[in-house]
Amino acid sequence: MKIHIIYNDPLQYATGKIYDDGVTDIDKVEEPIDMSEYGVLDELKSVQRALEPTGHETRIIPVALDVYKLIDELRNDTPDLIFNLCESLDGDPTQEMNIASLFELLKIPYTGSRALTLGIALNKWRVKEILNFYGIPTAAHYVCSNSSEYMSDGYSRLRDKFPLIVKPSREDASIGIENKSVVYSNAELKQRIEYVLDEHKQPALIEEYIDGREINVSVVGNPVNSFEDLTVFPISEIDFTELPSDYPKIVSYNSKWMYKTVEFAGTKAVCPAKNISPELEETIKNTARRVYSIIGASDYARVDFRVRDNVPYVLELNPNPDIASDVDEDTGFTRSGKAYGWTYEQLIQNIIGFASRRWGISAG
Repeated sequence: MKIHIIYNDPLQYATGKIYDDGVTDIDKVEEPIDMSEYGVLDELKSVQRALEPTGHETRIIPVALDVYKLIDELRNDTPDLIFNLCESLDGDPTQEMNIASLFELLKIPYTGSRALTLGIALNKWRVKEILNFYGIPTAAHYVCSNSSEYMSDGYSRLRDKFPLIVKPSREDASIGIENKSVVYSNAELKQRIEYVLDEHKQPALIEEYIDGREINVSVVGNPVNSFEDLTVFPISEIDFTELPSDYPKIVSYNSKWMYKTVEFAGTKAVCPAKNISPELEETIKNTARRVYSIIGASDYARVDFRVRDNVPYVLELNPNPDIASDVDEDTGFTRSGKAYGWTYEQLIQNIIGFASRRWGISAG
């Protein structure tokens, strides 16, 4: 097939320095390094390498500021399939769904979840409302657009739930989540709500902080007859034991992206997770399948949980997880795939196969 790999190119819009010159040894850079913009670049290179021996004809297309250029490129050289790695437009994650919508308007098949699912998943409170409807455990929450609104309305719902965690309501990649996001008093809560409103220009999502194990579950496939058709990789867990005792046990922005910070060093993934009973494992995996199906994920996605008292509480569905691979340090999704027994090349080929069957095209 002719496959275009389309990604959001941070080199065209990022304001911070990106060490992607192929020369700089980041281990010799003294200050903490924001690796968030490396993620999609690593994904691009990994997917490209995985497709090299397959016989597919591949082309790399970056997306940044000029969406008309993308439209012209797709009309003048239409692929059989797009491998969609685009997570934003000009650094704005809310535009992720609109790029996918563009593919749909042009009637070009693509990998991963469709536009509607991408949009729903980014609105974290909407996902929680859907999960509540289906009786799937998730943390008690409230969304507010000003701190006074919360103190008059939301307070009655969560006043006995401290500590709470405050997040931007429509971001991904742990943007806006830091140690101060976990609050223990009304004064801290008010301050954090106002921080989210001022800094991130969006409503604040206030949740009960689930003090428990952080579990990630990678799911692949598309349900045909039921959610049981989906494949679930071995469960992964974030190990917080190396974090200082006064740090909240959360996956913050620093934990995910800020190389050489205490949080980055102190939150390592373990896959397969240890000391999970067969009964709890089955509950977690079945819940992950249900969430994947209910929210409408396609081909691959990750479901994140907190487990307390053997109850898995869903944090969110990530329909576009990082699938980069490096021989020294796989990302969470690819690490789980390898624990299941797939090579990275098999993972990428299977994603293409899932998408091809879903769109009714031949994978060659």
